[in-house]
Amino acid sequence: MNWKSIKFEWNNTRAFLVTAEEGTLSAAAKALVLTQPTLSRQVAALEAEMSVTLFERVGQRLVLLKVACNY
Repeated sequence: MNWKSIKFEWNNTRAFLVTAEEGTLSAAAKALVLTQPTLSRQVAALEAEMSVTLFERVGQRLVLLKVACNY
């Protein structure tokens, strides 16, 4: 395997984890000392990279969706 060809953005994964724990982008951004738009872009980038939707918006909260991976 060519490990140099693998590009993985750890900040996007961290954004996902903290958002899942906090329940809102605003709370996660505050916990990570980031702006909400920056955090939102990071989560969106991870979703695009994986071709999945990770959260469902319920009111102002984000609910983690169960995702089946075929990797």
